[in-house]
Amino acid sequence: MGIFQNARPVWGENLSSTVNQFLGFFSEVRLEKEQEIVIAIAARSYYRLYINGAFRASGPARTAHGCCRVDKIAVLASGTVKMAIEVVALDKPGKYSNDCTLEQGLLVAEITDAGGRVLSATGDGTWRYKELLYRRSLVELMSHSRGIIEWYDLDENSFLWRTGAGEGLVSPISLKETVLFLPRRAPYANYRPIPMETLEDISDVVGADRDGDEGITIQLSRHMHRTYYEMVPPENQFLKAIRQERDVPFSGVYTLGGTNGVKSITLQSGAQPAAVTFGRKTTELGFIDFTITAEKDCCVDVIHSDHLHFTGAFKGNTYVARYSLKPGNYHLTTFEPKLTRYIKIILRTQGRVTLGYPILLDDAYDDARNCFFSCSDGELNAIYEASRRTLRLNTLDIFMDCPERERGGWLCDSQFSAQSAWQMFGDISVERDFLENFMLTDGTKKWKGFFPEVYPASKADDEDVGITTWSFWLAVQLYDYYRRSGDRNFINACEKRVGYFVEGLLSLRGESGLLENLPDQFVDWSLSNKAFCLEPINIPNNCLAVCALERLAELYDKPLWKTTAGEMRAIIESMDNSASFFKKNGDSAAYVNGQLQRGDCLSEAGAAYEIWSGFHLDDTAYINGFVNTMGYAPKYRPSPNFGKANIFIGLIVRFDVLARLGKINTLVKELKDVYLAQLRDGSGTFFEGYSAFSGCHGANGLVGTLLTNKVLGLGQPDEHAKMIKIAPDPCGLRWARGAAKCTDGMIFMNYRADEDAHVLDISLALPTGWHYDLEIPSELCGWRILLNGIAVQ
Repeated sequence: MGIFQNARPVWGENLSSTVNQFLGFFSEVRLEKEQEIVIAIAARSYYRLYINGAFRASGPARTAHGCCRVDKIAVLASGTVKMAIEVVALDKPGKYSNDCTLEQGLLVAEITDAGGRVLSATGDGTWRYKELLYRRSLVELMSHSRGIIEWYDLDENSFLWRTGAGEGLVSPISLKETVLFLPRRAPYANYRPIPMETLEDISDVVGADRDGDEGITIQLSRHMHRTYYEMVPPENQFLKAIRQERDVPFSGVYTLGGTNGVKSITLQSGAQPAAVTFGRKTTELGFIDFTITAEKDCCVDVIHSDHLHFTGAFKGNTYVARYSLKPGNYHLTTFEPKLTRYIKIILRTQGRVTLGYPILLDDAYDDARNCFFSCSDGELNAIYEASRRTLRLNTLDIFMDCPERERGGWLCDSQFSAQSAWQMFGDISVERDFLENFMLTDGTKKWKGFFPEVYPASKADDEDVGITTWSFWLAVQLYDYYRRSGDRNFINACEKRVGYFVEGLLSLRGESGLLENLPDQFVDWSLSNKAFCLEPINIPNNCLAVCALERLAELYDKPLWKTTAGEMRAIIESMDNSASFFKKNGDSAAYVNGQLQRGDCLSEAGAAYEIWSGFHLDDTAYINGFVNTMGYAPKYRPSPNFGKANIFIGLIVRFDVLARLGKINTLVKELKDVYLAQLRDGSGTFFEGYSAFSGCHGANGLVGTLLTNKVLGLGQPDEHAKMIKIAPDPCGLRWARGAAKCTDGMIFMNYRADEDAHVLDISLALPTGWHYDLEIPSELCGWRILLNGIAVQ
C-alpha cells in the first residue's frame, strides 16, 4: 500500500491567474467519539492547514521535481471536524527560484481515523475549493530568488471558507499527473508562540524628501525577472516607497490596554500614518500573528527585520506583508515565515485602530536540547548558543543557507550544517531527506551529470546546475553521512546517480591531467573567486575534487576512481615540490608547453581548501604559514600578496582545518575574534561575511560543533563503527561538559582541568555496545589524565 489509500491530486480550473495561484480547500468529517485522526497532505508549492478555523500546520517538506513529500499531522478530535487547506502555487515566467520547484499547483489530502479507515480524500467528492482572490497574485518579489510578497484585500467575511461558510466552494478537478509520493523524515515545527518582548516605539512615518535609490534587493529582482515585472501593475509596486520612509515624532493619540492577557494599543493617527515598533532580545523565525480592529478602511504594512540600521533606525525592506482592510475585526497570520527581531506595523487610516501585540509562531527546527556544550568561559558559551540558534533557524525540512532571503538548500553549506545537526541536535533525518532530494535529480539531463547547486529549486534551463564545484562538496557529504548513519541501503540506492556525476567529472580532465576550465566555480566570497584565481585551472577546487573522488571510491569500492584520484593527487603534489610561501603557489595554474605552472596569487580560502582536502600535511613551513600568518587576525604579520578569506566559506573551512591540525588555541582565539564582534553588533545569529551587520547563515553551525568536538573533545558519534572519539583540549578552561545523541541513547562527557596540579579528570558515559577512542593532545603532555577515575597511560 502507498502513502495514500484513496486520495488523488486535485486542483482548480479556469483560474484568474496563470502565475501565483491561491486556492482554499475544505472538507469536514463527523466523529462518533474522541479519537486521534491523521491528516496526510502533499501540496505544491506550499500549504497551510486550519482545523475548525484555527491555524494547525504549515508545509510541505520540499522535494524534487515530479515528487511530493507527505506530511502527516495527528490531531485529537471529536464531533464535527472542519478542515481547510490553503495552497499557494508559485510561478514566474523566468522559472528561477531557490526555494521551490515552481511546478503546477496541486493538493493531495487524506483523513484517516484511529483505525486507519479513510474518512475523506481528495478526488472522492468530499473536498471543495475556491480561488482566494483576496490575495493579489501580481506583486513584487521578496528577493531575486524567492516568490512574491503578501498583499491581501480583506473584509470580515474573507476567511469564512476556512469553516465551510460563505459562497463559492466548488468541486476541484483531478490531475492526470503521476506523482512520486515520499515520506517526510524531517521533523515538524512546533509553532510555539514567541512573544515580542517590548513595545519599542510609536511614531509617524513620512515619505522620502526626494526620489532615492531603490536598493540592491529590488534592483537584482528587477534585473533577473524583467518579464515578470512587466506583468506587475504600477499600483501594485510599493516596496521602493517603503524603503525610503522614515520615522518622525508621533502626532496622534494612543492608549495602552489589553484583555485576557493579550496586550494591545489603540491609536488614532495624526498628520501622517502611524507606526508601532516591537522588539525582542534575540532573532527568531516564525509566522507573524496578531489581531487588529479597524474603525475605517485601513492599509496595514507589517515590516520585520533581524537588525536595526547602524544609526538605530528601523529601515524598510522588501519582506513586507500588506493588508488592505475594510472596517472590522481581524486575526491575521503571515503565510511566509519571517526572520524577526523587530516588527514595525504601519497603519494608514483615518480611523481608530486597536492593535494586539504581535507574536511569532515558531517555524524552525524543534530543538529538544538533548545535546549541549557548556564550559567555564562565558564568551565561548555565548558563541556556541548563537551558532546553535543560527543552525536551528536554518533547519527544518532541508538545510537552508539563510532562512528568508533565499531559503535554499545549498550544497557546500550543507556539508557543515549536516555534521552540526548530528552533533548539536542528534538529528540525521533532515540530512537524509536533503540528500535524497539531490539524488532524485536526473543525471542524464543535468550538465555532465553534476548536481544542482541548490535544490529543490528551479531554473529556466533544466541542464543548468549553477556552481559546478558544489557537487564536490555533496560527494564528500554523502561519504560523511554514511559514517554518521551506517545507512548502507541509501548509499547503494545513490550509486547510479553518483556514477553519472563521476563520469562527468572525469570527462573534464584536460591535457594537464587535472580539471580544466570548469564553468561557474566558487571558492569563497573573496579575491579567490576572481577569474585570475579560478582560470584556467583552479588548484583548490581540483584538490577538493580529488578528495571527493577518493571518498566515493572508498564508498563504492571503485578501483578506477581511486586510481584516477591518485593520479590527480600526484600531479598536484608534483607542483608543490617547488612551491612554498615564497615561491609560486597561487590558486590558479596553466598548462604551458607540457608543463603545469602555478600562478602568483595565493588566497587564504584556497590554502584552506587544499589542506582540508589532504594536501601539504607534511610541509611544516606551509602549515605554519597557514596557521600563523593567515586568518582574520593572524599571529604574525601576513603577506600583502595573500588574498583574505571571508566567512563563507573560506574561514569556515579554515576553522575546520585548524581543528583537524590540533591547533585548538588558535581556533578558539579566531572564533572569538570573528564572532564576538558579530554578537556585539549584530542580530544574535552569525553571518555570511564578517563585514556584514546582520544575517543568519547555516554553515556557521560548524562553530558550535567544533567547540564540542575540540574543546570539550566529544567527537561525532560514528553509527557505522559504534565509536566516538574523545580528544579534550581545555585551552585554559577549568571545566567543560556536554552530550551527544546516537541511535542507542545518549553519550555524556565532562571534565575538570586543574592547571596548577596538571590533572585532567574526565567522566564519560556510553550506551551499551559503544566504544571510545581516546586521543590526548600534545598540550597535555606531562598531565595526569583520569578517565572515569582510572589513570590513562
